[in-house]
Amino acid sequence: MLNTNHLLIIYLCATLSVACTSGKPANGTEDTLPDKERSMLYIENDRIKLGVDLSLGGAVTYLSDKANGGKNMINSYDWGRQIQMSYYSGPWPYIGPNGERPAPEWEGLGWNPIQSGDAGGNRSKIVAYEKRGNNAIFVSSIPMQWPHKSGVPGECRFECLYTLTGNVITMEATLVNQREDKKQYRACPQEMPAVYTNGPWYKLVTYLGDNPFADEPVTVIVDKNNKRGWPWVNFYTPENWAALLDDNGYGIGVFQPEVVRFNGGFHPNDSFKGHGGEKDGQTGHIAPIGKEILDHNIRLTYKTTFILGTLDDIRSFVRTNRTRPDNPVWDFSQSRNHWYYQGEISDNGFPVKEGLEVQFGKGGSLVGPETFWKASNAASLEIEGSFLTTSGTLDITVELQPVGKSDFTDWLNWSEGEFSMEDEKREKAGLYPEKQPIVKQQQIIADGVNRSYRIGLNDISDYLESMKGIKIAFSEKGNATIRSIRLTR
Repeated sequence: MLNTNHLLIIYLCATLSVACTSGKPANGTEDTLPDKERSMLYIENDRIKLGVDLSLGGAVTYLSDKANGGKNMINSYDWGRQIQMSYYSGPWPYIGPNGERPAPEWEGLGWNPIQSGDAGGNRSKIVAYEKRGNNAIFVSSIPMQWPHKSGVPGECRFECLYTLTGNVITMEATLVNQREDKKQYRACPQEMPAVYTNGPWYKLVTYLGDNPFADEPVTVIVDKNNKRGWPWVNFYTPENWAALLDDNGYGIGVFQPEVVRFNGGFHPNDSFKGHGGEKDGQTGHIAPIGKEILDHNIRLTYKTTFILGTLDDIRSFVRTNRTRPDNPVWDFSQSRNHWYYQGEISDNGFPVKEGLEVQFGKGGSLVGPETFWKASNAASLEIEGSFLTTSGTLDITVELQPVGKSDFTDWLNWSEGEFSMEDEKREKAGLYPEKQPIVKQQQIIADGVNRSYRIGLNDISDYLESMKGIKIAFSEKGNATIRSIRLTR
C-alpha cells in the first residue's frame, strides 16, 4: 500500500492525462487541421513504421506493425496524448516571464513543458530536425508550458532521437534547461515518456512479484470486462516494463530499465475497450515514472524502448537487454543517478562533478530511486565520500524498504465516481499489506577526509527478502561530498 505522499506525487504526475481524457480536447475544440496539411516525417523498415508530427514538436503520432495489420496504434484525440516528452518542477504555480498566469485548473502542476503544445492550443516550435537514413529521426523543439493557454515557451529545449531496429523503437530523450530561475526545487515525478494508444490496445499487462526475470506469470491489470483502467493506476514492476495488447495478444511494450514504478490504464470504461481510432476519445496509457531534480541548467537524458509484438516478444527483449545489476551501484561522478533529497538538504546543482556536494541540516535525507535487490545477495551498504561536521562524527540512519505484498497489485492514482482510494485501501489491506521500513543506525567519522564507509546489513533481523528502497538521514548539520553508494556481498 502506498503512503499518502507517494500517492499525491503520482496524482500530480497523472493530472495532465486526467484532463486530457475528460471527454473533451484540452483546448475545448478538436484539432481539426487536415491530415494533408500535417508536417509528418516517417521512418520505416520491413516490420514497423513510425511518424512524428513536426507541427507538434516532433511528438510521435503514428506507429504501426505490419505483423499486426499495419494500423496506427497511437492516439491523437488532443495534444495531451501521442508519445511525447513532458517534465515537472517548481514553482507552484509557475508564472511566465511576462507575468503570464496559468489557467486556474492547472496551477498545481507548476513548471510543466510538454512536447506537443499547451492547454490553449498553442503548438510547440521545431528548432531542427533530421532524418538519418531510413531508420532514425532527430528532432529538437521548444516546448510549451501546458498549464498556460497563452503560448508560454518552456524555458528549455527538447531533443529526441527515434531509432528503428527490427520490431523495436528506441527513444533517446534529452531535456536541456535554460531557466532564469536558479532555485533548486524539490524532485518531482517525470513521465519517461507518456504513451497513449488507440482503443484496440486496451489490455494492460506487466509483471508484479519479487522474482523478476524468472519467467513467472504476468498480471493482467486492465482486461476487457474487469472494470479497471480509469482512473489510472500505478504499480511496482521489478522487470521494468508494461504492455498494452489487443484481442490478438499483439501490442506495444514499454521498457524503461531505470524505472520500476509505472502509471497505466484505459479511458473511459469497459464498453470502449477493443475499438476506436486515433481521433476517438478512448485510449490506453502507460508512463514509466522516475523522480528527478531539474536544475535550471540541467541536461538530462533517458532512453526508453518500445517493443512491438506479442507478450513473449516483449519479455524476451527485456530479459536480454536488462541493465540493472543484482546489487545496485550508484556512481555520482557525473550525475545524481536518480537520487534526490528530503528535508533540510541541497547540493551545488548541475553539472555534477566528482560527487554530490551536499549541505545538510538535522534530519536531512538522501533518498534513492526505487529499485530491486535480494537481501541474500547484499550483506553491506558502502558509501564512499567525505563528511564534515563540527563534532567530527556523524550519526547516520539507513532506512531500507522491503518489497511487500502491497507491491503485488496496482493502486488507484485518485478517486472518481464509484472508485475510491480509501475503499480500495480497506478492501486490499488484508491481502496486500505494506511492509514497514527497517532501520540501521551507525556513527561515522566526519573530518572531511574521503573514506569508504561500510555498513553491515546482515545483523538486521528483518533484512531477509526482496528490497526496493534506501534512505539515508543525517543527525546534525554538516556537509559532504558523496562519490558513490553501492550494495555489496
